[in-house]
Amino acid sequence: MSLMKYLLHIIALCLLLAGCGRNSEIDRQLDRADALIESRPDSSLLILDNIDANALSGKEQKARYALLKSMAFDKNYIDTTTFDVLQPAIDYYLEHGTPNEKLRTYYYQGVIFNNQGNRDNALNSFSKAIDLENTITDLYVLARAYAAQGYLYDQLYALEDGLKSNLEASRIYNRISQNYKEFDCLLRAYNEAIILNDKPLADSLSSVCNNFAINDSIEAGKLWQQNLHYASKFGDKEEIRIMLSQQEHSLPFNPDKLMDLALAYNKLGNNEYALELLDIVRASNSEYNGLRLLSVQLPIYKGIGNFKDALSIYEKYSIAYDSINLKKFEYLTQTIQARNKIEIQAQKEAERNTRIIWSCIGGLVILVLLVGVLLLTVRNKQSEKALAIQIARTKEAENAQLKTEQERLALEAENLAHRVDTLEEESRSLKELMATSVELPEEVQKAIQVRIEMLNSLLAGYITSNEQYEKPYDVWVRELTENTEAFMNSNRLAFQASHPRFIQYFEEHGLTEDEINYVCLYAIGLRGKEVGNYMKKPGHVNISSAIRKKLGIDKHETNIGIYVRKLLKSL
Repeated sequence: MSLMKYLLHIIALCLLLAGCGRNSEIDRQLDRADALIESRPDSSLLILDNIDANALSGKEQKARYALLKSMAFDKNYIDTTTFDVLQPAIDYYLEHGTPNEKLRTYYYQGVIFNNQGNRDNALNSFSKAIDLENTITDLYVLARAYAAQGYLYDQLYALEDGLKSNLEASRIYNRISQNYKEFDCLLRAYNEAIILNDKPLADSLSSVCNNFAINDSIEAGKLWQQNLHYASKFGDKEEIRIMLSQQEHSLPFNPDKLMDLALAYNKLGNNEYALELLDIVRASNSEYNGLRLLSVQLPIYKGIGNFKDALSIYEKYSIAYDSINLKKFEYLTQTIQARNKIEIQAQKEAERNTRIIWSCIGGLVILVLLVGVLLLTVRNKQSEKALAIQIARTKEAENAQLKTEQERLALEAENLAHRVDTLEEESRSLKELMATSVELPEEVQKAIQVRIEMLNSLLAGYITSNEQYEKPYDVWVRELTENTEAFMNSNRLAFQASHPRFIQYFEEHGLTEDEINYVCLYAIGLRGKEVGNYMKKPGHVNISSAIRKKLGIDKHETNIGIYVRKLLKSL
């Protein structure tokens, strides 16, 4: 009990120390900043700025602060190009974080790489974030990762991949009711479908985008630009004129929009004005989408008959396109290698986990077997012990039974010796009586003679242990006892000769000859039930009651058999 209390005290102390290791007030402030990060990012950043970074305790708290502050910077359009703020989150969450924490960390890592102009690493980070799709619940950040990936694919002119990413981002934004962001992703997908010459998909996206309820002039301008692009690609001159008639009078300063206008005027045959628009784009020194600028210049120069410059532009376009394809291939190779490395690492980890699991299972099986063997050993020992105890008890019981048997035999031997002495004394007494009492009636003498012969046979059998000597005795007993009346008379006459005062006592109390015969059966040792069975008379109870009355024996005083045998010994 004292050991258990000691362990409980240690556990409680550890929990207390763990609780003291974190600043609960900072945790509350981080919770508030997290709650406001989407709806009021400026307030969230203010809360985070008021937290003393030196007061942060533990890697987890520092990681949470770092991630929230990176999110607040991004939400407030503060571009960062270093990992000073996010690094604690990268160090902790990518190894120990939940799927949502890993998703956010990878996304904001990609944002910083993109701010640095490192598109390859940015794409790699966004791809790692997207790989967590089946395990996360933060759909908003997942949609942003898809959208950022699609934007970078556009920059690399990987239009097929960009189209897939933008459509996936729009699907997730629709699921979480972020309509404006869904619309932006659909517009980019619409533009990519037009460039890829996928008219069925472009038609479908055009229908979806034009059915959006747009209340913002900027969004309306973006939709007009894509519709103009669609008309320039798939429509006729009349459709292009209708779209141009809807244009604002002031020229846009968006290079992409200017190129769409230039392409539209090229389709209308107004290549001179188209060149003027391209001159504006070139004069802006913008590096925005150089490949598309070349693709727009080519039909315009061909339209004005400047085939020399058109050929030069075509060569530049081919070189740039091949360069982009090479970069795409290198990125794809790196991605495949990275994923292959991840898969190999995951496979090794799975194999290691499998080995651990099988080792645990094997250890558990061995432990179960050892426990089973131990239980069998204990059970066998218990069985052996129980068997030994049973044998000992049986032996003890046998010894006790043997002792009882020996005591019984000794008692029987003692009783037998006493009986032999009694028989010898009775035989001697009867012989003396025969020798001295010449006046005994003949029937008494005959009874005594038979009794003496019987006693002699019985004594001879006892002395010699020879059953042959006992046969005359057995014959006499059988013949005599079969004749109840003769035996009872003979038995009475024998007692009259050997114990005359005994018979005289009963005669003085008025017992009849049959009643004295009845009493003499008790005198030879029979009990009441045995007397009744021998006499075969159902009324022997009445005889017993009459005798008790004549002898003055109370029915509650004593047993008649005991009374008779005591009387025989006293007389």
